[in-house]
Amino acid sequence: MEKWIKKEEIHKGKIFSLMGGQVSLDNGEIAVREYIQHSGGVAIVPVIDDSVILIRQFRISIERELIELPAGRLEPNENPMDCAARELEEEIGYRANKLIPIASYFASVGNSNERMYLFLALDLEKTERQLEADERIREVAISLETIKEKLRDQEFEDSKTIIGLREALAYFESNGG
Repeated sequence: MEKWIKKEEIHKGKIFSLMGGQVSLDNGEIAVREYIQHSGGVAIVPVIDDSVILIRQFRISIERELIELPAGRLEPNENPMDCAARELEEEIGYRANKLIPIASYFASVGNSNERMYLFLALDLEKTERQLEADERIREVAISLETIKEKLRDQEFEDSKTIIGLREALAYFESNGG
């Protein structure tokens, strides 16, 4: 088991911090460790009739657009379900009468403590989108049947989207559709 000897914040950013330092290994040796400290996030699988509402947005980290689930970052001490409800309304303009937790996972445990919480959003009511000033998002409705085909053909590339869609399909399968 590793234990921190020295840990410090190397960089503090708006969205995450970079932590680093030295750890003592179980054999007594010392190693360097760095990781991203992140408040976590949510992603939502909004289903209307037999379609999922996804979003298309440009991601500067890979310099192209992706089709993804609506998602967002948890504010400090924010409840994940409250965050999911807020992000659903902000990004695609819907309020869910049923918001069901379907999974939770660490996004990249080798270099980050970010935990993602996934929700299935059902019985949706249209409201107003409230995009943040720097968000450029377009809605994309895809039928559940097409979602299955796109997952099979490995057309989705975003981890929260792949995991969220697979978990939603598993939920529907185990709960009678």
